[in-house]
Amino acid sequence: MKVSRRSSERNQFSLHRLEGLTDGIYAIAMTLLVLSLPLPHLDGVTSDNDILDHLGDITALFGTYVMSFLLLGNFWIIQLKIFKYIKSSCIPHLWANLGGLLVVCLIPFSSSLMGYHGHTFVANLFFHINIFLISLFFLLQCRVLLDHPEAIADQYDETAIRRVIRINLTLPVVSLIGIGLAFLSPSWSTVVYIAVPFLTYQLKSRTAGATVKDCDVL
Repeated sequence: MKVSRRSSERNQFSLHRLEGLTDGIYAIAMTLLVLSLPLPHLDGVTSDNDILDHLGDITALFGTYVMSFLLLGNFWIIQLKIFKYIKSSCIPHLWANLGGLLVVCLIPFSSSLMGYHGHTFVANLFFHINIFLISLFFLLQCRVLLDHPEAIADQYDETAIRRVIRINLTLPVVSLIGIGLAFLSPSWSTVVYIAVPFLTYQLKSRTAGATVKDCDVL
């Protein structure tokens, strides 16, 4: 019993460095999004009309930038909430978190791809798959916590983690709907993400009675 406990403690890691890495990658990814917005390349004297014409030309790009930034912000908040349930990390959780960061780093690319080629099916499909994989790794982190209850913070239990899983099913489901809509109308398929906060609120309300300890999940 003592050997098992010591082995378990040896496999636990402080969250501080993982939180720092996670925050840094989200900050960089969110900053890089703005690089998809090109400055006007105009020769000679620039007029107000030239600038307005350029801003009109990149309206779709700006919309993609705002949507991607908000989605990344939402993912960051979810990650903060997951960290709240953990008192220490373990090797499986570290890899699950790194897998999530891997696809988070792709968001600036997939966002730019969709911004410039939003009329194409492939560009939208790539973006939806990117969102789906990020949300999938969140669920994987929660699954790891269920398999390693020693990593769960003392004030929470498996019921709280299962509630987080149910609430966070919104994102993978919405991204799959987006993939389906991309077959019909690629340019409008990303509109589905507007529904995320409303669906999340509904799921939160329905599961509010699941546990008293978990009353502020999202």
